[in-house]
Amino acid sequence: MAKTKKLTNKEKKYNAQLKKQMQEKGILPPDKPRLNRKKFIEEAKAEWQSRDMKCLWDVYLIEAISYMLIDKEGISRRASLEAVGAAKILKLAVRLRKFTEMVRERGDSEYKVIEQYEYIKDILDA
Repeated sequence: MAKTKKLTNKEKKYNAQLKKQMQEKGILPPDKPRLNRKKFIEEAKAEWQSRDMKCLWDVYLIEAISYMLIDKEGISRRASLEAVGAAKILKLAVRLRKFTEMVRERGDSEYKVIEQYEYIKDILDA
């Protein structure tokens, strides 16, 4: 496979100007602002903790996870980090259920958190 050569500063400048012109004409969408991940997570946790507890949220959680896992418009694309995170949640839920069943089968009603963590660690590290 042939190596691609790096763009010169002149070529980079030209490409940037071309992109800007295409964005002004509406051919390309404007650049998205960077997401402040920490702030986003804190806001999501605050929303979740202040949710209406009279509602059965499992249906909405399943629906939300499904949206994270589907391909946009059926077009095949690389899996996003968000989709991987949603898939990890599904795998964790199944594995945690198996752990609970294992503890019950051995006749225990209690377990150490480290034992549970070791049981799911491979998914968390994936």
